[in-house]
Amino acid sequence: MKNELDINSFYRVCEAEKLVYIDIAIDFYREIYNVWDFSPLANRDLDEDLFKYLESCALEIPKKYKLVIVFHIPESIIDEQKQEKSIQGYQNYFKYQLRILTKKKKSATRQIFFYGLLGLFLITSAFFTEQKLEHYLILRFISEGFYVGGWVLFWELFSTIFFRWKEFREEEFVLKQLLNSKIEYVVRKKSHLKPD
Repeated sequence: MKNELDINSFYRVCEAEKLVYIDIAIDFYREIYNVWDFSPLANRDLDEDLFKYLESCALEIPKKYKLVIVFHIPESIIDEQKQEKSIQGYQNYFKYQLRILTKKKKSATRQIFFYGLLGLFLITSAFFTEQKLEHYLILRFISEGFYVGGWVLFWELFSTIFFRWKEFREEEFVLKQLLNSKIEYVVRKKSHLKPD
């Protein structure tokens, strides 16, 4: 219940349809995109501050809700063709971010196998080296170094599995949540925006 009260304090909420409206006021269509990106609307990167804001919204809004992102614009700039291209650009951006995330996950998977195999090799080598070199003090440092290196690699393996994959799952949820959100452009009305 506490989460719902918090949500209603910051967003417009439709409980019947489980929708949360994220209201954003802009003065022109380009405002939602990176100021240095002059690609066509359908291929531009989102403004970094806008992305971080949407990301924080998606994280704090309970998962049971679907998102509706509402851009409030002046009546003088309404252009349905630009709106369609802008929505396409928004969706393309998050599809691209999901592709990047997929590559990160594949890279992390390769690292897991690398850490596991190399760590196992080092610890196994340390065990057998320790048996062979137990009478040679200096050479025993090699064995101890193998042990340390092996356990460091295993730590990296567990860190990737339990921490990085958790971050990947969270990032994937946010990106899919924002990709699947409905985008609306409406004429700016103060009554639609939550007070500061």
